[in-house]
Amino acid sequence: MPAERGRKLIALLREKVVIGDGAMGTELWRRGFPQGLPPEQANLTAPDLVKAIHRDYIFAGAQVLTTNTFAANPLRLEQFGLEKHLEEIVSKAVEIAREAIFETQADAFVAGSVGPIGQLKDPLELTEEDIENSYRRLIVALANADVDLLVFETFVRIDDLRKAVQIAKQFTDLPIIAQIAAIDDGERGVEGRAALAVFELEKLGVDAVGTNCGISPVRNLSIVRSLARLTELPITASPNLGYAQYVDGRFVYLGEPEEFARIGEEIWRAGANLIGGCCGTTPEHIRRLAERLKDKSPQQRLARRIEIKPEEQPKIKSPMPNFLSKIGKEPIIIVELDPPRGLDYEPILEGAKILARAGVDAISIGDNSLASIRMSNLVMAYLIQREAGLPTICHFAGRDHNLIGAQSLLMGMAILGVPAVLAVTGDPARLAPEVGASSVYDLNSFQIIELLSKLNRGVNWVDNPIGKRTDFIIGAGFNPNVYNLAVEVKRLKRKVEKGAQFALTQAVFEPERIRACGEVMSEVGIPIFVGIGILISARNAAFWKTVPGVKMPDEILKRMESVPKEKQLAEGISIAQELIEVALGHCPGIFLVPPFSRAEYALPLVEFVRSKKWETVATPALS
Repeated sequence: MPAERGRKLIALLREKVVIGDGAMGTELWRRGFPQGLPPEQANLTAPDLVKAIHRDYIFAGAQVLTTNTFAANPLRLEQFGLEKHLEEIVSKAVEIAREAIFETQADAFVAGSVGPIGQLKDPLELTEEDIENSYRRLIVALANADVDLLVFETFVRIDDLRKAVQIAKQFTDLPIIAQIAAIDDGERGVEGRAALAVFELEKLGVDAVGTNCGISPVRNLSIVRSLARLTELPITASPNLGYAQYVDGRFVYLGEPEEFARIGEEIWRAGANLIGGCCGTTPEHIRRLAERLKDKSPQQRLARRIEIKPEEQPKIKSPMPNFLSKIGKEPIIIVELDPPRGLDYEPILEGAKILARAGVDAISIGDNSLASIRMSNLVMAYLIQREAGLPTICHFAGRDHNLIGAQSLLMGMAILGVPAVLAVTGDPARLAPEVGASSVYDLNSFQIIELLSKLNRGVNWVDNPIGKRTDFIIGAGFNPNVYNLAVEVKRLKRKVEKGAQFALTQAVFEPERIRACGEVMSEVGIPIFVGIGILISARNAAFWKTVPGVKMPDEILKRMESVPKEKQLAEGISIAQELIEVALGHCPGIFLVPPFSRAEYALPLVEFVRSKKWETVATPALS
């Protein structure tokens, strides 16, 4: 039985150093397979080439062949029109490896390669179920094709690796090697990340842990050294040759085989039991490695059991009060004050002070909304908290920040005491063509919420411990103005699953949509604060018709137009009061949006709420 052979390999790793194979994808390309095609397609269109590579690795000394299935998952294959051929691609990959072993009469093992699903473009509609089904289909196909064991390769995020291993445990009894990618997290970060990975993976019952790919073999060496101090499980390592370089129209790897073998020997001395190669390595690299490690036994190691639990790291708490703590006691009032378009921030700050005295609970601060250039909302939040004593909700737009900058800025927000962050994808930069800016969108609103949740757990995006935990109150956007509310509710549920704790809506001008927010709140289990747009004129009401995501009813526009100009502000306040009465009958608070971020327009509505006694509304999650 294949699983028995896999267990034989795991046992063998404790007795002797085993040599793995090298790269498949880069070796296919080096031998002429088109770089624009997925390497897994070669199983169907160039099987002899795939077999020749396997044979060459066996002749070089490899005792473990990894199947050419690294990215043979449906989400990846569908990009090339190959999703329907997944099972055929996987079955053929295993068959080719078996044939290579048979033809060379080698005593070698076949490891089914599974790579991370990865961050697909435009994943807004990609659910956790989609990702889990994708892993399941590949893993089950490998098991059905009778691989000896599974090897999970190049996983950057421990969350992804955990999910893939759990699925493998659910659907197969195959032994599992789980490897993390050797990313550039620095010497100080290596041990913490390795410890976190070991802690998670040992709980899941994997049979060996290790590292592969990454920025250089030296980083793999650092991870192996850390793993050897943390676990008694067999350790695997498959370094690559560093970064590819562009030479004569192709990406190539320039690492010398002898230098690779020398570092491979150091990796053995550090405690590795199975050593092979990743991107850029060739049969010659494996041959030199096998020569150096011939007849070597595993190094003795004394593991020290360190269980790094990020949740035990100290928490960075904001000095500002948690505005959600008032739910069920009195209505919560949030007012939006955007930063200025230039440096004249004092009027905004003075407005915040006035609102604080009137009894506002929090100030919401946009992040260059409508792709307009404004002063940093983090700076504005810091000034409001320091001068007005009000907690702030900093909007954070994926449009403007790449993955590195996003984490850097959010950690800075925590240090400066910003208590709450509202995750938004962000209006596209094309809304302001005169600016000449481009949209980044490394992260959408779902992923920003996930990142905030990770920071609250004490790890960054790739699960490296960050030394402390943030304590962000995580907010999400919700738009009840859409035609198909069920789709928007589904999106909000996904945000809640990822960690959202409250929601702010777009401005809502229709009472029935406000009532719907109360029903949705009961369904999703977090408080929803209804956006109340404050109308100051008929012209202002007409402007709301142009705002994306907002629906201005004709009857309200006509109502504003029907009164003299000097009375339109009073009429707008009356409309807002009527909407507030509906909102506070179904939701625990409101989100006031005054035009031009002028606090004086919100002040009479704050006083209106604070002057009356309301029946308090609590959410299921916080009641």
